Amino acid sequence: MKKNVSVISLIYQLRSSPLLWAVIVTLVFFGFNLFWPTSDEIRPIKETLNDVHDRGDQSQSISSLKDQSDDERHELMKIEYEILEKQRRVLKQRLARLKHSMWGLEFEKEKAKYISEILINAHKFIKNPDMLGAFSDISEIKDETLKIKFANKSLDQVSELIKQKNNNN
Repeated sequence: MKKNVSVISLIYQLRSSPLLWAVIVTLVFFGFNLFWPTSDEIRPIKETLNDVHDRGDQSQSISSLKDQSDDERHELMKIEYEILEKQRRVLKQRLARLKHSMWGLEFEKEKAKYISEILINAHKFIKNPDMLGAFSDISEIKDETLKIKFANKSLDQVSELIKQKNNNN
């Protein structure tokens, strides 16, 4: 019953207020101008359907090419990541062998600090390794592989120092 009272009071207000009528007419006028389609926008339905169908084919072909390239890129990344994993294993084994061969050896303070620096830097690459999902493209995986190879190469200096120390004893 209250709804009826509010609707009736609105009708009486519309009768008595010309300003309210002007606002409503203005809103309706601008609503039609704003949302009424122009002659450029009115096209036959067949043309619209053909355009939508053609665009759908193009987008499907583009998305299938993109999926293909994404799949291919992912496969290449997997292959490169396997190489990275192999380099990490080699580095880990080499660090373990150096640790074993260093057991019981005592070095001068400067040499010990130098060896420790190299070993810690090499160990950083295998401590918390990045997984495949952490890399966005092949070049990042290759960069990581190069870093590990460099760390492995720097272990040559440590092994030389160990050999020298073993030959002196």
